[in-house]
Amino acid sequence: MRIGIVSPYDWDIPGGVNRHVEQLARYLRRNGHAVTVIAPGGRDGEGFRSVGGSFAVAANRSRANISFGPAVAARVRNILREGGFEVLHLHEPLIPSASMLALIFSRCAVMATFHAAREEGSLGYRIASPLLGPLAKKIDVRAVVSTAARDLVGRYFPGQYRVLPNGVDTEVFTPDGPRLEGLEPGWFDIVFVGRDEPRKGLGVLLEAMPIVRRACPEARLLVVGADDPGRGPEGVIWLGRLTDQAVPAAYRSARVMAAPSLGMESFGIVLVESMACGVPVVASDIPGYRAVVHDGVEGRLVPPGDARALAEALLEMAADEGKRENMARSALARANEFSWNKLVGEVEEAYAEAVVRWRSKAEKGARRRAPGR
Repeated sequence: MRIGIVSPYDWDIPGGVNRHVEQLARYLRRNGHAVTVIAPGGRDGEGFRSVGGSFAVAANRSRANISFGPAVAARVRNILREGGFEVLHLHEPLIPSASMLALIFSRCAVMATFHAAREEGSLGYRIASPLLGPLAKKIDVRAVVSTAARDLVGRYFPGQYRVLPNGVDTEVFTPDGPRLEGLEPGWFDIVFVGRDEPRKGLGVLLEAMPIVRRACPEARLLVVGADDPGRGPEGVIWLGRLTDQAVPAAYRSARVMAAPSLGMESFGIVLVESMACGVPVVASDIPGYRAVVHDGVEGRLVPPGDARALAEALLEMAADEGKRENMARSALARANEFSWNKLVGEVEEAYAEAVVRWRSKAEKGARRRAPGR
């Protein structure tokens, strides 16, 4: 099958959606499909088409780099015309982006995946839904990465949504493999993986660390994805941005992973990656994370923004090795449920359904246009 997968986000900037797209494309190609990824940034090459440069916009208490405008529209239209795709898989197609433009110009079956979650709703969706409703009807199959994401998009665009979670590459994220080199042994290492954005809760974790270290002096925090600010508590190693190959090693180097996000997470992909490496988690008790972790089974869930509760859960992990090992085994089993080896088949089923629905719509349209009707 000829498949075009469109990401709205700059391909040169790491992020959850782009990682989802890259891994899905790889597994689809392995299954024999011809896949082209379409996104801002990057350079045209085998299996990738760029729609041009990007610009930063505020999104979900973060920043996203997207592309939009007449020149991008022309580029998207040409790519779709040249691609001859049987299915387009669009990510976040109802925000102004390359994904929305691909939906506008689509002339084949369309599947859409919605990633965003926001408990308080979306002002943009609320304002634009009357205008975007007709465009959304071009989508043949709708998917969300979690029920938290469905709660957001379904509020403004009602319909049937498949829950197809983010996948994890269990051939890369495994318990067996190298650990980070150069780390002094004998510490109880806690790892944080994420951008240094307020909503990721790194500040809460840094506030919790002195509490943890007073009771457990051997506790140490490894921070991946954020640069050293030059200040902060003792016992923190700032690793910065690591290569894709080094991230699994960072998980394996830790006894527990901390994900103290303050909210607006539709799915905990970093939780699943850690769990796939056999490392249990302490995470915020928010809808997107509850879709991944059962409190007391694969890890602990604590109130978001509560540094003391976070510290107590981390100390619980440090104090009881037997419980931690049981959680690690449960975490590994749970992570396998999100393996791309399993999920790629579900995505292929969704594509097949989209093709059937699109053909049915096309046949009905042809009959309406037939002479004498």
